[in-house]
Amino acid sequence: MELLLHQITAGLATGAIYACMALAVVMIFQAIDHLNFAQGEMATFSTFIAYQVMQWGQGYWVAFAAAVIVSFVGGVLIDRVLFRPVSKAPVLSQVVAFIALFSILNSADGQIWNYTIKTFPTPFGHKPLLAGLADTHEAGMIGVTLAMLALLYLFFRGTRLGL
Repeated sequence: MELLLHQITAGLATGAIYACMALAVVMIFQAIDHLNFAQGEMATFSTFIAYQVMQWGQGYWVAFAAAVIVSFVGGVLIDRVLFRPVSKAPVLSQVVAFIALFSILNSADGQIWNYTIKTFPTPFGHKPLLAGLADTHEAGMIGVTLAMLALLYLFFRGTRLGL
């Protein structure tokens, strides 16, 4: 029974990651009216930036801030160079542009950080909770997802920029 409850908790934590990814895809699609096939690679590149900053000896929050800044600048650059020029192009041209961006980012990741799996440390640790049914990492993932969803709800319902 304990194993079943632990698997349910681990599944909820993994599902929280999938929920964040799905929400990101929907938000970007609504914002630019295109399906961005390179969105996962853009997130991967940002994660590698944070990973590299941590490899240089900086803490998690410094790495997080660096990744956000680099991602913002890269996003603005990609918007100006790629998204806007193809916004009025035929759909097939848009698909080709986004697949090209995917390939470019994937190749850049591989050239800079090699094509090997890297481990990224969790900011939450791995201490057991609830008599071993969960750990702090799983609880942290679920908590961050719920907090993000609550903030997005408040943003979309409570501001003029929202829905």
